[in-house]
Amino acid sequence: MLEGLDDVAWHSVDHAYGPALDTPGHLRALLSDDPEVVDRAITDLDETIHEEGGFVCPAATAVLPFLVEVLPSLAPRPRARLVDLLHRIAEWGDAEQVDPGWHAAWAEAGPALGRSSPGPESPA
Repeated sequence: MLEGLDDVAWHSVDHAYGPALDTPGHLRALLSDDPEVVDRAITDLDETIHEEGGFVCPAATAVLPFLVEVLPSLAPRPRARLVDLLHRIAEWGDAEQVDPGWHAAWAEAGPALGRSSPGPESPA
């Protein structure tokens, strides 16, 4: 699981606070057997890849395939939190600043998230 995570040039992928160097650690923490570690990882991802300023950062696009891969292995509560996070990011899909790869990544993630269309309005 998380194959290719170390192949991403995280130093050149930005999240809300600059280079997303901490993001691989957050993604790995999602696989922990400790529910508190998983909960903290989701909070950390929420605070870094969900930019409240109204745009979709490159880190959101970069993590999306990894989150889709991890989702089925999560317990219901953390899975629901991650799906909620993804939908909140997707709500900014029409914002002025959207990472150029976001729409394609979101459309590709659709089937795994239980959506038939690429819009955020579809339930997960």
